[in-house]
Amino acid sequence: MTCANCARAIQTALAGVAGVQTAQVNFLTKTAHITFQSAQTAEPQLRAAVQQAGYVARPPSQHPAADELRHARWQLALTAGIGSLLLGGWAFHCQPVIILATVLGAWPIIYRALKALRAKRLDADVLVATAIIAAASVQEFIAAGEVAFIMLLGEQLENFTTRRARHALGGLLALLPATARVRRAAARPEPRPPATASAPLGMEGEPPGEPCADIELEIPTADLRVGDIIVIRAGERIPADGVVRSGSASVNQAPVTGESMPITKTTGAEVFVGTLAEAGALIIEATRVGTDTTLAGIARIVEEAQQREAPIQRTLDRWAGWLVPVMLALAGLVFALTQDWHRAITVLIVACPCALILATPTAVMAGIARAARAGVLIKGGQFLEATARLHTIVFDKTGTLTHGQPEVTHVDRLCDHTAAELVGLAAVAEKMSSHPVARAIQRKAGALGVPAVDPHRFESHPRGVVAEHNGQQLVVGRQDHLTDQSIVLTDAHHAHLDEHHAAGHTTVVVAHDGQVCGTICVADTVRAEAAAAVRDLRQLGIEKIVMLTGDHRQVTLEIAGSLGIDEVHAEVLPAQKSAHITTLQKAGPVAMVGDGVNDAPALAVADVGMAMGVTGTDVAHAAADIALLSDDLSKIAFSVGLSRHALKIIRQGLWFALAYNVTMVTLAGTGHLHMIGGAIAHQFSSVLVILNAMRLLRYRSQ
Repeated sequence: MTCANCARAIQTALAGVAGVQTAQVNFLTKTAHITFQSAQTAEPQLRAAVQQAGYVARPPSQHPAADELRHARWQLALTAGIGSLLLGGWAFHCQPVIILATVLGAWPIIYRALKALRAKRLDADVLVATAIIAAASVQEFIAAGEVAFIMLLGEQLENFTTRRARHALGGLLALLPATARVRRAAARPEPRPPATASAPLGMEGEPPGEPCADIELEIPTADLRVGDIIVIRAGERIPADGVVRSGSASVNQAPVTGESMPITKTTGAEVFVGTLAEAGALIIEATRVGTDTTLAGIARIVEEAQQREAPIQRTLDRWAGWLVPVMLALAGLVFALTQDWHRAITVLIVACPCALILATPTAVMAGIARAARAGVLIKGGQFLEATARLHTIVFDKTGTLTHGQPEVTHVDRLCDHTAAELVGLAAVAEKMSSHPVARAIQRKAGALGVPAVDPHRFESHPRGVVAEHNGQQLVVGRQDHLTDQSIVLTDAHHAHLDEHHAAGHTTVVVAHDGQVCGTICVADTVRAEAAAAVRDLRQLGIEKIVMLTGDHRQVTLEIAGSLGIDEVHAEVLPAQKSAHITTLQKAGPVAMVGDGVNDAPALAVADVGMAMGVTGTDVAHAAADIALLSDDLSKIAFSVGLSRHALKIIRQGLWFALAYNVTMVTLAGTGHLHMIGGAIAHQFSSVLVILNAMRLLRYRSQ
């Protein structure tokens, strides 16, 4: 394919095959994605449709990149040879050499034009071939040859630019190390004959039946298997998704999740392929390898996303179908009015809307790739465009604005015990409990350095626990649990508890040998970056920020007030969230941000659904249009800012291409632009649009 019109031609051919539901062809990535009914359509039919359109299709597994590079080198050598012949023919006034150079340069363009006409389409090659033939017919062989040479040279420059773009986008899989160091059991050779009849020995005196020691092997990453034990040392990239079995290391996950700071990984932690162990060492067990890894899933989503057109692109495609015949008619009109072949031919050269067609897909491709490098998966150009136009952003609370697990927020002493002693008593009582509040108290005790020993006796009740330690009774739970245990709470105790309940805290009372010692408040804590994330969204011009949650209203209002959220809908069931989203959409496009567990209906109904922290799960989260690979709320503002910048780049490219084409056609029609200048101008516009779109790869949040 030599231009975006080629992709459109192949797409039309594929869409015409019986049983094909959708066909998407991307000129920049040189790929086609087809959805079809297998009962009606087979792969040979699809290949035949592509061949009938004048092209050849093959599976990506056949490594076309190397062939493409060889073809590019051959084309560059041919172009250089044609240029040398033209220069020599012009310098020595040798007409046969000029004609030879013209034929060699024009033939690839004319051949592609004939293929296009045979497929009943008009494209850039038809325009340029017509111009070359017209120039040659009026004995302007040097002009015809120079036009062919400049068009071929421009194609090489454009292909080089798009290859660089694809390589920049394909850097994800380059993070995969070539080899991995694994521990596997040593293969046991056949045992040697026994030394004596009474004392049989295995190899080198080892008793038969004993396992051989594991040995370390360095193997290709492609040979890794699920369950392999992998050794990771400082400075090495992790070759598979896995779970840490031993060791500790500071792991840089930025290439996968976009997190700016390294994460300490210890026993039981999950690690991802392509991440870098900056310090320390790990022994991990591989859980996903090859195409099943998180990195492969991300690369797959990015590739599929680049196939999905933005709405603005579909509109331009419809316009582009009319531009070529209009420009042919315009060239004919110029000749009819001026009787000047040179002007008409130059109009044909500069009229092709290549830059106009390339403006949107190059920006979408670069924007999606930049987002993926930051740990944000935008699943198509339509979602990139929709995010740029957002009016309202709706947040779920639990697991989104908050961490999703309770933590101790207040420790109030009501007797002589210190706060650490109070937490220690509660931790002993709750040691055998699996309740979330109990686990929060255990974590607080660990943070304070208070050991939580096992109680001598433990009883679990619906509203609390009773335990015995060193002959002392410990009672921890809600106030009605203490009443059930015949522990008296005074009016002052009740007033203290009512104050915390009014603030939305979950409060447990700690009693020691029948005496109330204090209270411990537990709440789901707000993420540290939540306030900054809300502030950044406001600075980007988001009109309304809403919290939509099933939690108690008082708790929700307190969090919303601290974050500066405009509107709160509390105590909402998951099934009711989508109705609230629909109501909000009356004011403009709405994004829903949730953890994806109980937010699926709302994520699906919203104009843009954003799922938080999906790394290590199914990265192609079914209900979300944008998947945030980490729980970093700042990525939401990053996504909005990037999308708006991408839309700005698209508009820049479109307006530039339109104004440029109008200007060049005007100059050509009035005789102020000759054929050679027209050929240079035509290629310059396409390359400039591509380079402008590639600026998105360097996007940084404000």
